Amino acid sequence: MLLLLQKSNELNEYMESLPSFYNPVYISVLIFILVAAIIYISYRFIYNPMIKIHKEEQKQFEITTEKILAMFSDLDPNPIMRINSSGLITSLNKSAIEKFSYLEINKSKLNSIISKVELNIKEIIQNDKTFILPLELDDRYYDINFHGISFLDMAQLYFWDTTAQKEYDRQMTNYQNLLRNSSAHLQKVIEEERNRLSRILHDSIAQNMLLIKLNVSNYKKFLDNGLEEAEYLRTINILDSTLNDIRELAHNLKPLNIDELGLETVVKSMCNNVAREAGYKYQLQFPEGSLKITKEVEVCIFRVIQESLNNIIRHAKATSFTINLFYDDTTLVLFISDDGIGFKPKMLLNDKYISDGLGMMNMQESVEKLNGTFQIDSSNNSGTVVIAAFPIQQSSEDEKSSYKNISG
Repeated sequence: MLLLLQKSNELNEYMESLPSFYNPVYISVLIFILVAAIIYISYRFIYNPMIKIHKEEQKQFEITTEKILAMFSDLDPNPIMRINSSGLITSLNKSAIEKFSYLEINKSKLNSIISKVELNIKEIIQNDKTFILPLELDDRYYDINFHGISFLDMAQLYFWDTTAQKEYDRQMTNYQNLLRNSSAHLQKVIEEERNRLSRILHDSIAQNMLLIKLNVSNYKKFLDNGLEEAEYLRTINILDSTLNDIRELAHNLKPLNIDELGLETVVKSMCNNVAREAGYKYQLQFPEGSLKITKEVEVCIFRVIQESLNNIIRHAKATSFTINLFYDDTTLVLFISDDGIGFKPKMLLNDKYISDGLGMMNMQESVEKLNGTFQIDSSNNSGTVVIAAFPIQQSSEDEKSSYKNISG
């Protein structure tokens, strides 16, 4: 009995030595185990699947983005290429393949095109940098839109062709310079013309009129004794000389009167003068009968012929020229040609002809103001053809096909 009691006491002491369920240490251990189990289960069965799904979605997004980029790249008329962080060309659209036929995908590098510019391609891609790089390639000008795409580990280059814009800017600069020079030249010509008119009026006409006045004042002295014939003839000669000076002055200020003489007569007179002074042969062809056109069209035709003949005299080195005015359905066509050395016409992007002077542009603008069309056909050593067409209403078929042919 005593032995059993002793063993019971030992058992109680042993049980008391074991940790209690309510012991804080025991509870902490249990909580740690529980939290660890929850974290493990969450990581294994929730987080990992979510990360996997996210990676798959990101990869699918990258693939979709690449497909969209490739689709739009192929549709774009401008060259587009993509490169990786090492500068290797990984993609070219159709336009880029045609433009850079010597490049090979996954073999050629960007420096085979852009060699004069230092680029840190890896940094550009990692930082999603975007910038525009102007560059000249094969006599063409481009603004290259360089765009880094870090999540695709690539950069896309968009080649925007600015050659036409630069040519337009260059032509506009030349045109502005030409206008400034022409304005200065015009002012000089106006001043010279004023001085010339002043000299003619003062030195010739004014003096002649003074002499006539003196002669007329002296007539009273000879009335009783009779006027001598020599004195009379001298006065008549002075009057003739004065009238010639006035006619020349008026002719220089304004060409022959088209209203009184008619367009054909004025043009024929001008052609005869040119042929006589420069030794040209010419053919002049006009429709039979009166021209049923407005005053504005008549003056415009005269000015175009006048400027064309001036150009033939100054530049063409021709031996003959032809002027043909004829009806074509509801259009009046002026055709001027020569057999000279020709030239290469320059034209602005707005279809305006341009030269060292303003002659061609003035002709074109005067024709187009009347809803007409203007064209120059010329090349080196092939002569020059000027064509001006005016829309009109023509009722008689005979007037379209009947011409007067004048040769000189």
